Amino acid sequence: MLGRAVCAACEKGGGGREPVLLAEVLASTAIELGSAARQLRAVPDPRASGGTSCKRCGAAAEWHRTVRGKWILIEPGERVVASVPAGKRWRIAGDGTAVNLGSSIPTDTCRISHFDLCPARSAAVA
Repeated sequence: MLGRAVCAACEKGGGGREPVLLAEVLASTAIELGSAARQLRAVPDPRASGGTSCKRCGAAAEWHRTVRGKWILIEPGERVVASVPAGKRWRIAGDGTAVNLGSSIPTDTCRISHFDLCPARSAAVA
């Protein structure tokens, strides 16, 4: 076994089995992962469906992916920035990504998350 590094469990196990080379394990794992990835279906683009409705209240809304890769349900239509609290203002980029606005001009427009307005959610919290 010169030139081969084995783990402590293999060393203690005696001569009952041959050590497995790390390169072999990595190669077979890469093949299995590649096969599994090919079998996965692509995530459908929710923008292509023309919107959806909230499961809690039934109101119309649209799913958008955020810049951090999470999904957010956005209310249809735009609102004046001055009427929406900071941190709750969203803009939808040309590729459909929802971007949280920092500061903006008070006369500008923005979108708002349905989660902040859902009547079913506010009823459940109360």
